[in-house]
Amino acid sequence: MGAVTVLTVLGAVDVTVTAMGFIRPSPSPSAAGIPDEVLDGVAEAVAVDYLSWDARERERREQVLRRWASPDREIDGWDGQGRQSADSPAVLARTRRGVDQAVVTVRVRVVPYAPDEQAGSQTPPPTQPPTEEPGTSSSATEPGVAAAQPAPTDPPGWRAHPARWLVLAVPLARHDGRVLLTAPPALVGDPGTTLPEPVPAVEAVNDDRFTRETRQAVRSFFEALATGELDFVRAPHARIASLHNAAVLVELRQWRGMQAQPGAPPERRAGMASVVWRIAENAGQLTCSYRVGLHRQDDRWLLTGIDTDTGKAP
Repeated sequence: MGAVTVLTVLGAVDVTVTAMGFIRPSPSPSAAGIPDEVLDGVAEAVAVDYLSWDARERERREQVLRRWASPDREIDGWDGQGRQSADSPAVLARTRRGVDQAVVTVRVRVVPYAPDEQAGSQTPPPTQPPTEEPGTSSSATEPGVAAAQPAPTDPPGWRAHPARWLVLAVPLARHDGRVLLTAPPALVGDPGTTLPEPVPAVEAVNDDRFTRETRQAVRSFFEALATGELDFVRAPHARIASLHNAAVLVELRQWRGMQAQPGAPPERRAGMASVVWRIAENAGQLTCSYRVGLHRQDDRWLLTGIDTDTGKAP
């Protein structure tokens, strides 16, 4: 697997906030750690597969992503609509989180497609996947290892828009000799130049009152993250990179504020958020999960950082 993944190198995307630890360069791995080139190769391949989709070939993408998923993990955040093609990945950074865990950020070029309204068409309906003979799989019926990227053509009913760059944070860990996803990748912004402290891991102890009090503020944080209008929502000295309008916030699907950590200042809090992004040109929607750091100042909660939810290592 290691040799194959290194050959399928694509690119990396960085985690959207300077308040993320995985933007800082990783130390040299120990002899037992995953080599950097293996992490980068897997992350690049994952990023291209994850940001490629076609509503007519949903099953193909599902099969491709299952190859990257840790056991019993649901890692597909796409809503099943639209069409997008990704290529040209480049790793921006990696952050080690233990000997066998890391988050790799990758920048990927994407081409979004929209229904061709001039042709009077709507989004083409999904087609039925080809019937497989018993005992066979799609990987056995086509050469090489399957990828999620649609064929590089403009199919009837679709119109390609100009290419753009997206950045994706890819959480990885070793499992049974393979490097796999521990959670769905998340859209992030290009990294800044400062190396801030990462958002601290939060205990899964909900604070219902804090959750209610801060829900609207957290939604505003993600709206600003999409547009880049962050000056009025981030804490002083917090450097947070935006998505540069590459996506629009559809909804804050879930927000769980956590109880203050023992010994931590009461004005510093954190929580877990799940948000739905609509990719520019309505090419599709992605659900992404994040850890969010907050700081209370002058009776306002401000954003100190956004980190990617890494799930748990298998």
